[in-house]
Amino acid sequence: MHIIVVGGGGVGYEVARNLSEKQQDVVVVEKSEIKARRFRESLDVMVIEDNGANAAVLEQAGIKTANMLIAVTQVDEVNIIACMLAKQFDVPITVCRIRNSGYAGGSSILTPKQLGIDIVINPERVAAMEISKMLHFPEASEVEYFNQGKVMMLGVTVGSEADITGVPLYKLPLGPDCIVVGISDPDGKFIIPSGRDVIQPGDKIYLLGDTRTLKDVSSLLHHEQMRVNQVTILGGGMIAYQLARLLEESRQPFNVKLIEKDESRCEGLCRDLKKTLVLQGDTNEIAMLKEEDTDQADAVIAATGDDRSNIVGALLARQFGVKKIICEVMKPQYVPVYNTLGIDSLINPRLMAAAQINRLTRREDVVALSILQDEKAEVSEIVIPETAKVVGKRIAEAHLPRGMLIGSIVRSDQVMVPNGDTILKSGDHLVIFAVPKVSSRLDRHFATNGTAEGRESLRSKLINIEEV
Repeated sequence: MHIIVVGGGGVGYEVARNLSEKQQDVVVVEKSEIKARRFRESLDVMVIEDNGANAAVLEQAGIKTANMLIAVTQVDEVNIIACMLAKQFDVPITVCRIRNSGYAGGSSILTPKQLGIDIVINPERVAAMEISKMLHFPEASEVEYFNQGKVMMLGVTVGSEADITGVPLYKLPLGPDCIVVGISDPDGKFIIPSGRDVIQPGDKIYLLGDTRTLKDVSSLLHHEQMRVNQVTILGGGMIAYQLARLLEESRQPFNVKLIEKDESRCEGLCRDLKKTLVLQGDTNEIAMLKEEDTDQADAVIAATGDDRSNIVGALLARQFGVKKIICEVMKPQYVPVYNTLGIDSLINPRLMAAAQINRLTRREDVVALSILQDEKAEVSEIVIPETAKVVGKRIAEAHLPRGMLIGSIVRSDQVMVPNGDTILKSGDHLVIFAVPKVSSRLDRHFATNGTAEGRESLRSKLINIEEV
C-alpha cells in the first residue's frame, strides 16, 4: 500500500516505523528540519520537508495514487485540512488525529465524514482507557478485551509461590477455555510456548481466554487480591484529564487526586472535573507527595508527559509502598529503567496509536490489533471471510508459520480454545498471537481471495468506528 503520513512527531514516527517494517510504501510529510532528519537517518521511508496541509505538497507525496493518508500532527486543524484535501484526490481511507473533542465530539456541527475523515484517533484517550482497565484489574500489567469483551488477554508476572511454576503447560489446571499464549522471562526472551514449555518464577505470561474465567485467575497465580479505590494521578496533561473523566464516570467508586505543577492548567482542570481533587504542586517533590498522603494511595499513575519525571514519580511511589504503579512511557529507550525498578505496568500512547492504524493496512479482516508493551508480539482479532484459504480446514492443516498461534475462537457467541483438530469456519472470530516477523503473513491464510473485496469489507466496518 502507498501511505502518506502527515506529521513527524512521536505518533507519526511510531506509525511510520511500524508500517515500514511491514514493507508498506510510506511517505512522511514533516515541516520541521530536525524531525525530518530523524526519519531520513533511521527509517526506510521517503521524507518531504514541508507543510502537509498543502495540496501541491501532497501531490509531490503521491496523493493521487495513495491508498491511505494518516494525519497525526500536533495541530488538529492541519490534520483536518490534510484529510479534506486527501478526499478531493479520492484517497480511500483517511485517518485523523484530533485532540479537541469540539471537532469530532457530539457537540461538533460537522461530522468527521463531512470533514473528509474516515477514522478519528485520539492516542491520549486510548491510553487513558488502557490505564482504566488496569485499575479495574490491578493484578495484571496488561489487559486487552476482544470480541466485545467475551475474550480477555492478561499479562501477569508470576510470583515465586504460584502453583503454575515448574509444571509443563499441558498439565496446568487452567480449564478448557484458557491458554498461555506467550511467555517473557526476566531477561526479555519471549516465546510463544508449546505444551511442554515450563513457567518459571518471575516470568511474565500472557493468558488468553473466556473473560469470566480469567477474572478469577489470581488464586492460581498466588497474587494478592487487590481492589483500587484511592488513586493519585501525577500530571495534568491530556492523558491525566481523560483518565480522571473515565474514573469519575466509572460504576466502581474511585477517590481521585490529580497533582499538576502549572497553575493555569490546574484552574482549567478544576472547571472541567467534577469529582476529582485537583492540587497544584511538583510531582517530584517528596514533601508534596507526603503532605497529600500518597502513601495511602492504592494506585499511582505517572502521566506527566515527561519520562524522567514519570520515573522519579514512580520511584517515590514505590518508596511510599504503593502497590499498583502505572507509568506513561513516551520514549521506548526508558523501558529498561522501569524494568529495573520492578514496574511493569507501562502505557505507550504512540505505540497504541500505531497498533490501531496498523490494522487498517492489513488485507485480512482485522477487527482489533494490539502490540505488547515490549513489542515482542502482536495480538489480532480477525473475522474469517467465506473465501479465506483456511475455511473448512483443521488448524493442523492450515500450515500456520512458527510463531503464530490461534488462542481462541468465538463462534455463535461461545468462546473456545482450539486444538489442532478444530475446523475453521467462515465468520469465526479468531484471536491470534504472533511474533512481529510472521504477523504480516496473516493475510496468506485469513484474507479474502479478492484484495479489493477485502479492502472494501474492512473499510466499511472501520468507517463506523467513531474513535480508536
